[in-house]
Amino acid sequence: MTSDVRKESVHRSGVKRGPRLFVDALCPQGIEILHQQIELSQENTHYLRDVLRLKDGDHLELGDPDSGAIFSAVILSTTSAVTVLIKEALPDTQLLQRPIVLLFALCKGQKNELVCDWATELGCASIIFWQAERSVVRLKDERELSAKAARLTKIAQAAAQQSKQSRPPQIHVVRSLSAAAEISAAAQTLQSNSVGLKLYCSLSPDAAPVHALLSTLNNSVATAIVIGPEGDLSPEEETLLKSSGWLPVSLGKSTLRSELAALTAIVAVRG
Repeated sequence: MTSDVRKESVHRSGVKRGPRLFVDALCPQGIEILHQQIELSQENTHYLRDVLRLKDGDHLELGDPDSGAIFSAVILSTTSAVTVLIKEALPDTQLLQRPIVLLFALCKGQKNELVCDWATELGCASIIFWQAERSVVRLKDERELSAKAARLTKIAQAAAQQSKQSRPPQIHVVRSLSAAAEISAAAQTLQSNSVGLKLYCSLSPDAAPVHALLSTLNNSVATAIVIGPEGDLSPEEETLLKSSGWLPVSLGKSTLRSELAALTAIVAVRG
C-alpha cells in the first residue's frame, strides 16, 4: 500500500477526506464559513498545487490552528490562487485524549527535531524544550532561542498536518527548568482548567511506575511530564521539581536515551 498524500479516503459520514492543511485565522470569531468559498494564500497555494499537486475537484481538510476547528473542503480552482469550498465541520478528535504537556531537556544533534515530530504525532498539546544544567546544547541569547523555537514550530505544524491532529502543539524553548515549569502550569490550566498531574521521569528506586499513578485518573486530566538530559537531572533540578509538587515516575528497569524516554512516557500517559 502506498502512502500517497493525494489519495483520498472516505470518512464514516460519507465525506471524502484528503490531506490536512492549517490556515491561520481560518475562522474569524463570529464569521460563518460553512458553504463559503475561500481563496488561500500564495504560500498555501504553492503547497497544495505545486508540492501535493492537487487539482480542481480534489478534497482536503482545512484546520484553524488556534481554535482547532476542522472542515472538509473541495478545490474549485487552482488557476491562480487556490480557491476552495468549505463543505462541513469535522469532529475534534483531540478532545477525546488526555492533554499532555511534554518538558524535554534540549539534546544535541537531530534529537530535538525527532522528539518534536514524534510528540506532535502522538497528540501532545504543548512541547517545552528547556536547557538543563547538564544539556550539551547551550543557547546563548534570545536570538538563538527564537530561531530554535521557529524551527521546531515549523516541524510541529508539518507533523500535525501529516498525522491529522486538530491543532499543532504550542512550542516553547527556554533556558531553565523553572521557566519551563511555569509555562507548563499555564498550559495545563488552559487544557483542563486545573494544573493537573505533574510527573518527572526518574531512575530512583522510589519512583512509582507511571501506569500506577495514571490508572486512577480520567482522560480529561492534563498531565505534564519532564524528561531530563542524558546526564539526568541535576540534584538542584530534582529538588526544584519535588518542592513544586512534581512526582517521580519510573518508565521501567531499563535506562533509556532521552528521546526514547520521551516517546515511552507519552505512550504511557496516553494509555
